[in-house]
Amino acid sequence: MAAVILTVVTIAVILALNRGKNKIPTKLAAGIIALEIIGTVISLSGGSGSPVISKIKRPAAGSASEEHEVTVKHGKKEEKLTIDVSGRRLTEKEAKKAVEKARGQIEEEYLGKNKSKSFVYRDLKLKAKYNGVVKANWYITPDIFDSEGRIDNSKVEEKAEVAINGYLECESVTDELELKVTAVPIPIDTAEGLAYYINKAVTDAESADPSGEYVRLPKEVGGKKLVFTEEKEDKGIKLVIVMAFMLGLYLFYKRQKAKDDEKKWQKELSIDYPKMLSQLSLFIGAGFSVKAAFVQVGNAYIKRVQRGYPMRPAFEEIVRMNRRIKDGEDEEKAYKKLGESLRHKGFRKLTLLLVQSLKKGSRDLRDQLEQEERAAYDERRINAKVAGEEASLKLLLPMMGMLGVIFIVLMVPAFMQMT
Repeated sequence: MAAVILTVVTIAVILALNRGKNKIPTKLAAGIIALEIIGTVISLSGGSGSPVISKIKRPAAGSASEEHEVTVKHGKKEEKLTIDVSGRRLTEKEAKKAVEKARGQIEEEYLGKNKSKSFVYRDLKLKAKYNGVVKANWYITPDIFDSEGRIDNSKVEEKAEVAINGYLECESVTDELELKVTAVPIPIDTAEGLAYYINKAVTDAESADPSGEYVRLPKEVGGKKLVFTEEKEDKGIKLVIVMAFMLGLYLFYKRQKAKDDEKKWQKELSIDYPKMLSQLSLFIGAGFSVKAAFVQVGNAYIKRVQRGYPMRPAFEEIVRMNRRIKDGEDEEKAYKKLGESLRHKGFRKLTLLLVQSLKKGSRDLRDQLEQEERAAYDERRINAKVAGEEASLKLLLPMMGMLGVIFIVLMVPAFMQMT
């Protein structure tokens, strides 16, 4: 019933959304509804819920037992029980077939990676269980191999005949098989053979003089000359890596600091720009030339600094520009340098207006400056509003933390009193 209700609700939501602006693509909606209907059919047909049962299926033969949680009703009472159902036992015919199959598998794979049973120096492949139902016990003489088929090459100094007796058991059916192999010393011309004889030579050298300060390593094994090298910890490379990492951090810091400094610089210039425009427009409106107006702006700034006001980057550059013009620098070139040195879009635009006024006359310059001043103050007002919104967002996280603290302070005593 829950599946039916959920399907109906889902279809209703899709239809409601498709009537409005947030429409769901037709194919996606059809796919969702189709899957919902399929799930509902499976649910109603017994795929979930608590159907009445009369039998429980056993696990497959050889599998572990399974637990089933069931509810038993008797009269008006109900009890929950855990029933442990063991794996199915094979019939005698099935057990014989399983043993025969296991026997064939053993005869096919027991040599493992060895090429021939008359030349065995690698591990055999012997299992304790086959196909999940046939148990195998192994008895090997002489004990060159263990019960899992692993060979001990140190026990094979010459060819040795090895008898491997296996006892198979499946339900009530048993069987025996006997395998014979010839174990041989591991050849030195193989990869595992060379490693074995080198390890053996090193072990012999170590045990030859246990009280000696040094272990004499073998110079040759089986006619093959040996040269030993030992890898030492390269502390220098660690220092190089650490220093390279520190350099990367430093470069990242410098790059980030340069970005922050440039951002701060642009912010300071955005503050100075409308103030400077206002003063420049005032002096030009009073009849001063552009050059004389800049001199008056610079002198007024110098007096403010002498009275203890903070230094401002744009006005500092204007003072330097006035000095260059006084020393004989071309006025147009000085204005261009002003825009280039300050790197601010407002001052670049001002530079363009000043250069044009030198070429075409300064009749419309005051109106242009006043218009630019209003635009600069509007932009500054917008930037201040954005900065205020950013500050409020930054304060949101500490406020949420304080809310959590207040919640804990209020709720913990209440819970303690309840308990």
